[in-house]
Amino acid sequence: MRVFQLYLFVSWSVAAWTSSAAVLSDGESLQAIRDAWKLNQSWWQGDDPCNGWEGVRCDANNRVTYLNLSNTGVYGPVPDEISNLNHLTNLDLCNIRNPKPPYNLISGDLSPLGSLTNLLHLNLSFNHIQLNTFPTAIYNLSNLITLKLDNNAISGSLPTELSQLKSLIYIYLGNNSLKGPLPKEYSKLVNLQELSLWNNDLQSTIPPDFGDLKNLTYLNLHDCSLYGGLPEELGSLKNLHNMSLYRNQLTGSIPEAWRNLTNLRNLFLFNNYLTKSIPPWLLALPKLYNLSVTCNYLSGAAPTPSNKISLNSTGNCFTGSDSDHKIRCSQLYFNCDSFFEAVPNGSCPSCPFQQALDDPTTCVCMYNVSTGGSHKRAKLIGSIVSVVAAIACVFLLWWRWSRMHKRSKTDEWEGPEGVQHFLYRDLSRATNGFNSSHEIGIGGFGKVFCGVVDGKTVAIKKAHASSIKSISSFRNEVILLSRLHHRNLVRLLGFCEEDGIQILVYEYMPNGNLHTLLFKNRSTIQLDWLKRLDIALGVAQGLEYLHSFADPPVIHRDVKPSNVLLDENLVAKLSDFGISREAPEFQTEFSTRPAGTVGYIDPQYILREHLTTASDVYSFGMVLLELVSGQKSIDNTRIDEHNLVEWAKIQLRSEDLKSIVDPRLGDDYPEKEYYDIVRLAIDCAAFDSANRPSMKVVLSILDSCRWAVAPHVHEQMGNVHHKSFLPEEDDGRSTEGKARVVREDDNSVVDGSSRSFSVSLLSSR
Repeated sequence: MRVFQLYLFVSWSVAAWTSSAAVLSDGESLQAIRDAWKLNQSWWQGDDPCNGWEGVRCDANNRVTYLNLSNTGVYGPVPDEISNLNHLTNLDLCNIRNPKPPYNLISGDLSPLGSLTNLLHLNLSFNHIQLNTFPTAIYNLSNLITLKLDNNAISGSLPTELSQLKSLIYIYLGNNSLKGPLPKEYSKLVNLQELSLWNNDLQSTIPPDFGDLKNLTYLNLHDCSLYGGLPEELGSLKNLHNMSLYRNQLTGSIPEAWRNLTNLRNLFLFNNYLTKSIPPWLLALPKLYNLSVTCNYLSGAAPTPSNKISLNSTGNCFTGSDSDHKIRCSQLYFNCDSFFEAVPNGSCPSCPFQQALDDPTTCVCMYNVSTGGSHKRAKLIGSIVSVVAAIACVFLLWWRWSRMHKRSKTDEWEGPEGVQHFLYRDLSRATNGFNSSHEIGIGGFGKVFCGVVDGKTVAIKKAHASSIKSISSFRNEVILLSRLHHRNLVRLLGFCEEDGIQILVYEYMPNGNLHTLLFKNRSTIQLDWLKRLDIALGVAQGLEYLHSFADPPVIHRDVKPSNVLLDENLVAKLSDFGISREAPEFQTEFSTRPAGTVGYIDPQYILREHLTTASDVYSFGMVLLELVSGQKSIDNTRIDEHNLVEWAKIQLRSEDLKSIVDPRLGDDYPEKEYYDIVRLAIDCAAFDSANRPSMKVVLSILDSCRWAVAPHVHEQMGNVHHKSFLPEEDDGRSTEGKARVVREDDNSVVDGSSRSFSVSLLSSR
C-alpha cells in the first residue's frame, strides 16, 4: 500500500512539474515574441501567461491556445519562438480592428507558423505581407478551419496545395497579387463554406468542378480577370447565399440551372459581357433580395422585380430602356443603337479584347480558342494578322499626321480620348448666352451653368477671368480629369478652349450640393440617418479611389460639403478638382503651398506645407461631423467652441451625445452607431496626421455602421473590411453572428455566419 501511495505521489509530482514547465515555456516564448516585435514592455509580466495576460487565453491544462495581437504594432518577421506555442488554436495578427495606429506590418516567409499544427484559425489580414510565392508554412496546418490572408501583397500562383487542408471552411485570399488559374482542386474541400479570392489576377475560367462544393454559402470572385461562361454546375450550390462575380470578362447567358439556387440572397454580375435576357425565374428566386446586372449586354424585356428585390440593371439594352445609360459602362458599346446594329436578330455581340467566340449558341467567348486547325494554319493566321497590323499602323500614322496637320492650321486641341471638345457657340446657346437664369452655382474655378447640349442636361463651368490658367495647365487638368472614373466622382464630359475662354462640362447633378441641403434648403429633402450614412460612404469611396486606385494617386485638397454633389438618387459625388494635386510617383506626401477652405484644411498642411492623403482625411472628418450634426465646421455663434470638432469633443467628455445630434433626426437614429460615427469623424480630424485612419479603414467603419442600420437595403459598396473572426467571449469559443455585409466595389461581400463584423471604435464608452 505504501509503495502504491509513493507511486501516486511521484506521478502527481511529475505531472505538476511538467505542467509548470509547460506554463513557463509558453510564458518565456511569449516574452521573447514581445521583445522581438518591440511590443510594450508592460505586457505579459510575471511567469504565468494564463493569469490575465492581455490577448492570451489558455486551456484547462494551462497551455496557451489563443493569441490576439491585432492592431498592436507588431513589425517584422514572425519570431521563431512562436513555434513553441504548439497548443495554439487561434492566432490573430490582423489589422482593422481599430481605425487608429499602431498597425501591424508583418514580413518574411511566415515559416515559424508551420509548426503550429493544432492551429484552427489564422488571421493575417491587412498586414502588407510581401511575398513572391504563397507561404508554404500554411500547407503544414492540416487542422486549419479559417485562413485569412486577404489584403496583403502576396504574389505567385494561387496554390493547389490548399486543397489538401481538408478541414478548411473559410478561405479569404482577396486583394493580393496572386495569379491563376483558379484551381479546380478546391472542389475537394467538401467542408468549404466561404471562398473569397477577389481582386487577384487569375485570368481563368470558373471551374465547373466548383459545383461539388455543396456546403458553399459565399463565393466572391470579383475583379479576378475571369473569362468564359457562367458554369451551369454552380446551380448545384443549393446552400449558396451570396455570389459576387462582378468586374470580370464573363460572357454568355445566365444558366438555366441556376434556378435551383433557392437560398441565393445576393447576386452581383455587373460589369461583365453577359448576353441574352434576364430569365423571369431569376427574379422569382424565393430569397433573392439584391441583384445587380449593371453594364452588361443584356437585352429583351426590361425586368420588373417584386418589391422585395433591390434590382440594378442600368447600362443594358432592354426594350424601352434609356440608351444613354450605356455610356456609363466600360465596354465598347456606348449606346443601345450601336449595340443593336452589331447584334442583329439576337446574334452574339463582339467578344472582349483578345477573345473569340467559342460557342455561338451561348455567346461564350474564350482566349486561345481552338478551331481544329494545324500548326501550319496557325502560322498562316499569324502572318495574316501581321500584315493587317502593318496596314493598320500605316493608316494610323497617316490619320494622326492628317489630324496634326489640321490641328496646326486651326490651333485646336482635340483633348484626350473619351472627352468631347465642345464649341463655345454651342455652350453659349445651351445657356442662353450664359444668362444668370441658368446659373446654378459658383466655385473657385468660376460660375456653373445648367444647359442642354445634344439633348442631354449638363453642368457647364465657365472660368472667371482671374481663374484662367495657362494653356498647358488647363490641358493637363483636362487630361487628369479624363482619367478619373468612379461612381462617386463627378464625371467630366468635355471641355471648351477658344480665344482664351476655358470651360469644363460635367454630368449634371439635379439635387445640388450637400452644403445647400444641410444649411440652406433644409426642407427640400429629408436627410434621415440612412441617407446620411450613404452620402458619407459615397464621399469616402470617392476619396479612397483617388488615393489608392487613381494612376497616379490624386489628393483632392478641397473636400467640403459644397463640393459634394448629389444625383437624382442622392448618390454622393465629389466635384471641383480645380486645386487637386497628383502625387509624384511612389510618393504619398510632398511639399506644396497650402490651398483649400478654412474649416476643412488640414492644420498640419498649413504648418508644414506638407501635403499627404491624410490632409483629405482631415477634411472628410469635418464633412462627416457636419453631416451627422447639421452644424457648420466653423461657427462663431457657438458658445463653447467655434471649431466643430473641438466642440464635439467637449460634448462627448460631458457624455452629452444628444447635443451633437442634428435636431432634424429627432430620435430616429441608432445611438451606438451614431456615437461610433462621431468618434470616427473626430479621429479623422485629429491634429496629428499620424493619428488619422486611412480612407480604407474609414470605409470599413462606415460600412459596418451602415450594415447595422439596414442590411436588407444595403447598397453595394467598395473596399469594406471587417473585424477579426477571433472570439471575445471568456470561454474562448467562436461566436455565431448573423450579420452580412454586401458591397459592390472594394470589393467583396463579407459573410458573418461565423464571425462578428461590427468595428468597435473604442473599447468602452
